[in-house]
Amino acid sequence: MADKLMDPEYAESMAVSGLQEDTTFSFIVRLARFPLKRKATLWVSAYIDGIDYAVTDEALSLSHDQATPIAKQEVEFEASGGSRAAFRSFDRHSAKMHGVVFAGSKAHKGEHPEPGSGSLPIVIETAFKVSHTPANVRPGRMEMMGRVAGTIMLGGDSWQFDMPGKWHEQVGPRPNFAPAFTYLFVQGEGIGIMTSKHARSAFGYLLANGETIAINDMQIEPYGNNPRAFTVTLEYGHQINGNARIIRETSVPIEGKRRPGATVIVDSDIGRMVGVLNDWNPDA
Repeated sequence: MADKLMDPEYAESMAVSGLQEDTTFSFIVRLARFPLKRKATLWVSAYIDGIDYAVTDEALSLSHDQATPIAKQEVEFEASGGSRAAFRSFDRHSAKMHGVVFAGSKAHKGEHPEPGSGSLPIVIETAFKVSHTPANVRPGRMEMMGRVAGTIMLGGDSWQFDMPGKWHEQVGPRPNFAPAFTYLFVQGEGIGIMTSKHARSAFGYLLANGETIAINDMQIEPYGNNPRAFTVTLEYGHQINGNARIIRETSVPIEGKRRPGATVIVDSDIGRMVGVLNDWNPDA
């Protein structure tokens, strides 16, 4: 039975990703669910041996119309259809948080895939372990850095990995994909920055020495520049400056549009980091 108190535009998503320190191997699995519509969207991508593989399947379905009880310490989060994905997380609100993820679909080959399933069977199985207490960066948004280990199977081949990774969750009303934003996530040896800049605000956190510090602002050069200089301002006013150098560009077809993204290497006041820099509606 549908939750009568749920906002009609309520959506929820979970994502796990990993990127090798030398940027030569990466993956992402993101599952977005719309309970009252009983629909879901799955993004899967992998970068292996210099080639991108990706799929965006917006035709998954849900077996129920209830919101995920994210306050619990153990949660299952899944959807199925032509593709299938399942997230399971444990000790969710502590520095012991860990999770397992399965995703299976059919991918396209190339940096800018068409919407819908492709022709190459892809399966990603991974386990995530957090390296700090999860950061509640804004209401309904939880972010955490850590490590991922698992296997990617593509066609008849398989690759094993153990590398830095990230897990994030977001819940709340969303009438469309989102307002315009720029999202930067990078990790280095013992450090990391996650921040998202919107028209009127920014949020995120710095990870250093196992501790998290809130980010209150980010200023970054516009989409189209390379490198893109940026400054993040911590909650107590200290600023960190850096340059994000784009080494590989991709895009995701989603809800009739494309979300451009890039793998970046960052040189900053606190050290070298690697990660992703994504923009939604950059012209806005």
